[in-house]
Amino acid sequence: MTRFVIGAVAGVLLLGGLRFAFAPWDAPTHYHANWAVFIDGERLDLTDDRYMEDVSACTDRRDVQAADRVHMHDGNHDVVHVHHEGATWGHLMSVLGFALGPDYLITDDGRRLFSEDGRTLKFVINGLQVSEVHNRVIRPGDRLVISYGPETADQVLAEQFPQVASNAPEYDRNYDPAGCSGQQKPPLLERLRAAFWG
Repeated sequence: MTRFVIGAVAGVLLLGGLRFAFAPWDAPTHYHANWAVFIDGERLDLTDDRYMEDVSACTDRRDVQAADRVHMHDGNHDVVHVHHEGATWGHLMSVLGFALGPDYLITDDGRRLFSEDGRTLKFVINGLQVSEVHNRVIRPGDRLVISYGPETADQVLAEQFPQVASNAPEYDRNYDPAGCSGQQKPPLLERLRAAFWG
């Protein structure tokens, strides 16, 4: 019986040690995109604290809230932080208190903007006009303009799209100070826990 217990313990230690040494590190999802929202030619100011999240991206994956998946922080409304590969532009708008569809935008203060009186909703992503973005998954480095107003799609592309920052790749290379994810490996104790308790 003693040999069996010693053998079982040695087997567990060996297996855990091999997992610790050779199992690939499962990096959490963390990438960025840039965007801007314009209404009647004016960019919406989304820098207020109510639009920002200081959420931890290292929450238990079974208890993930919407703002944990996609958000902005540090008063920077140019950069979207994505912590879930399935996060869409519609999810981001919902987190901010907005509603978005292919032909409407409802702002967080209740303004209902529909196509009427020569004013339409337009979307330009990565330099291309598209018909909708609410169900479009946010991809690393995306640049998006959501524009409501009398401008044509060509005007949005020429005048508003250049105002969208293009610095998302810089954020991808850095550690996220407002969360637990980034390009760094988890601490030793967390890696040991994962090796032995998966």
